[in-house]
Amino acid sequence: MNSENNALKSIIVDLTFTFLPLIVLIFITIFTSKCDNIFSGSNFSFISMILFGQTIIKLFVGVSENENRKNTGKLLLDISLIISFGLVPSIIILVLIEIGHENTALFVSQFIWLLASVGVYLFFGTIGNILAQNKIIRKSDLDDEKNQ
Repeated sequence: MNSENNALKSIIVDLTFTFLPLIVLIFITIFTSKCDNIFSGSNFSFISMILFGQTIIKLFVGVSENENRKNTGKLLLDISLIISFGLVPSIIILVLIEIGHENTALFVSQFIWLLASVGVYLFFGTIGNILAQNKIIRKSDLDDEKNQ
């Protein structure tokens, strides 16, 4: 349980630094009286793209450093699903917004993909960190601290 907490804390630190540029941009926009531009840009698509990419990297590192190859196929399937249904749509939304397709559906979908990327990063990023920290996952790693 301790390794899970450490892995989750590491992921939360990563999320904090990922959202830091967005927070700075929001403050700059508010203080320069350009509040109409806060949500109309592609900043949220950039962040979701970064988070999906970081998730893929965390899982690759976890798979490559883990000595228990039993679940490698499932993790590689998860990586391909994250690429197909997370990273690629984020890139498409980003490109469409950047080339000038200003559409309410695009702006809403970038928020949906942002929320999805945070959830995917929290879940799979934590798994990747656990796999990288614990070279071999044992049943005792998944038990409560009381049972140890």
